[in-house]
This record gives sequence, structure tokens and C-alpha cells, in this order.
Amino acid sequence: MKTVDKAMHLLSYFTPSQPEIGLSELARLAQMDKATTRRILVSLGNHHFIEQNQITKSYRLGSGFLHLARIREATTPITAIATQTVDWLCETTNETAHASVAGPNALITVAHKEPIRGTVVMIDPTEPLPFHATASGIIFLAFNDNSLIEKALANQLNRFTDQTETDPEVLRHRVSQAKNDGYYLNEHGFESDVAGIAAPYFNADGTAAGAIAVAMPISRKTEELVNKTKRHVAAASARITTAIGGVVHPNVQKLIT
Repeated sequence: MKTVDKAMHLLSYFTPSQPEIGLSELARLAQMDKATTRRILVSLGNHHFIEQNQITKSYRLGSGFLHLARIREATTPITAIATQTVDWLCETTNETAHASVAGPNALITVAHKEPIRGTVVMIDPTEPLPFHATASGIIFLAFNDNSLIEKALANQLNRFTDQTETDPEVLRHRVSQAKNDGYYLNEHGFESDVAGIAAPYFNADGTAAGAIAVAMPISRKTEELVNKTKRHVAAASARITTAIGGVVHPNVQKLIT
């Protein structure tokens, strides 16, 4: 298991802004020796999860992930389900809508849509959504085990704006409040001048599988708009939950009725 953990740790450093990494740099980032790093990369390469640029000799993600992604989508078509619901939510609220699934250290966007209007919040689907700094992240933690919450808060909590909360105790309180409310409103946490309203969608065991959210410019946020949006977001959560065979939590259901 330690070898698997090390392999996943190495893979986490590949991002859209850093798609290729040299051996020495990857070993430095992961704080491993070069021999161990190379041995893991060779093993991943044997299964097509890593490939080497023959010109630069840097490493990048391989095609093996595409095969697994296709199997995942064929058996649990969350992307198709989320896309339909996000489209509905965007049209209903006339604001940017997006849905995400859980990754190891953040949420990953699987669907998003921006409305056609003058000022909108733009979503970069390749950018991870930090658990502590986004509405989606807080509400996802709220409906999961305490062990996951503590693991998320034990990681380095980066600041993305001057109002990003990084105090674990404050974040624990926000997570607790979000569970009671069934939704979470986040302001200026991940992007300045942006408000996000999110609700979770659920697995069959009642834990959150991911989140669906609306993002709006803070200048358009009013109490009336927040109240309307949280109901629509909760309805979208129920749509996805039902489609994947999950059970809507009563704290989310109460927002719809």
C-alpha cells in the first residue's frame, strides 16, 4: 500500500499548468529520492499511466487513464447526468452553474455552464475546487465522515483571496452549520467578488458524492436571490441524487418543499 500511496502522490503533481515534469523536479516536489521516483514512474509507464516525452525526457500522464475514465462513465455516467442538471440549473437561475465530484485532495469539476449575459462568473473545469475555500468543498465535507473532514483540514490550507478562511476551528464550525442548513453560501473565499451557493448530492449510503453549485458576482447577490437559488440548487441536488441511486438527506430535502 505504501508503494501505491507513493505512486498516487507522484501523480498528484501533474496539472494543466504543469503537464510535464522532469525526473529531478518530480523527485524534489514529492520529497523522494530519484531512484525511488524513477522506479515508480517506470512501473506506471508499464501500465500506460505515465509516458515520457522522447525529446525533453520529461514525464506526463499516459493514456491508461482514458480507458479507466471511459469504464467509469459507462458504468456510472455522472458526467452525462451532471451536465443535464447543470444546464437546467444555469437556465433556471441565469447564473453560472457547475457540478463536481470528489478527488483525493479537492473537488473536480465534471460539468459547468455559464449564462449568456453581461457579467458572469467563469469556471475553469481543470482547476481543482479546494475543500476549505469553496461552497462546494464545505458542503461536501459537511455530509461526510469526520475522518475525511479532519484529513482535509490537516492539509496545507492555502489562501486564494484576502478573505479565504484557513483556521481549522472556524472551518469546522462552518462545516457543522452547513450540514444543519443543507446548503452553504461562500463569499470571496476562492475568488474575490464571487458568491457561491452549493448543495451536496448523495450516494446510496447517504454520504455526499459531490456537489452542485451556482456562482454569481457578489454585486448581484441579494437575500431574495440567495433564497431562490438555494432552493434551485437543492432541487438540482435531488435530481442528481435520484439519478445515481442515492438518498436525499432531509436537511437538503427541506429546502425544496
